[in-house]
Amino acid sequence: MKSILFLSLFFVVYSMQGQPSQVITPIKESAKQLFDLEQHDLAYNGREYRLYIAQPVDSGDASRPVLYMLDGNGQFPMLVNGVEKVSENTPLIVGIGYPSDMAYPKERTRDYTIPIEENDEGGGAEDFYRFIVDKVRPFVESHYTIDTTRQTLCGHSHGGLFTLYVMFNHTRSFQHYVAASPSIWWGQGIVVPKRRPLFTHIPHSVTITLGEYEENPVSDPSRKNLSPDILKKKEQRKGGISPRELALMIAKEVPGTRFILFEGKNHGSSIPEFLRETVHVASSTSPI
Repeated sequence: MKSILFLSLFFVVYSMQGQPSQVITPIKESAKQLFDLEQHDLAYNGREYRLYIAQPVDSGDASRPVLYMLDGNGQFPMLVNGVEKVSENTPLIVGIGYPSDMAYPKERTRDYTIPIEENDEGGGAEDFYRFIVDKVRPFVESHYTIDTTRQTLCGHSHGGLFTLYVMFNHTRSFQHYVAASPSIWWGQGIVVPKRRPLFTHIPHSVTITLGEYEENPVSDPSRKNLSPDILKKKEQRKGGISPRELALMIAKEVPGTRFILFEGKNHGSSIPEFLRETVHVASSTSPI
């Protein structure tokens, strides 16, 4: 089902707890001047999804790189709003989300995570990957002119976990991977393969980002506003290798690996920084 992207979206604000709210941002007029915006509903194995697509204006017949991004409900508007100008290298942006008025629907936990014994709410990463390659990509490739040698996958938090999952298990599916604040703690780092080498095929680039206060939470000014319950939950979300350590490990095999720490940012407030960096990665015509 195709329709023009709804404009009755609301502004995303970040709480004092450093977490993104469930309120969705509106698309700015400036973004509408730069992109043709559409949405399409897709079904897969009885589950409903929604694609949010931004095609740079005046694209013509020229092929473009393509950026597949997770958390399309909440982060697609933020990404397109942050673009100031477009060029022949600006990617087609495909936000993968859900038919929901929430920025971060609960279905993301089901779809972005790996099966673990202690959690029965997640574990659907492989099924979600199949949805992307069997349904989303064929749809995009049949409706838009894209350069299939310049494909980027990105995600934040659980989305970053899923990005790592695809990178380690289906490396050839994309050329560039951007994992922001990835939930490596899920299953005590189960996403990281035990095999060595990690890769049988080397991706063009791997970018892992993190907010400064995620690495050093005691320095976060907003920490004093956290409730005991949230502090407890944050303490429980530890285990496995750190994002910085993982980047160092990957860099031993992938020359195009970068770790970026966003100064003065936490888990929620680092999202706009990560999205800007992702557009840079997806637009680049040279090694990152």
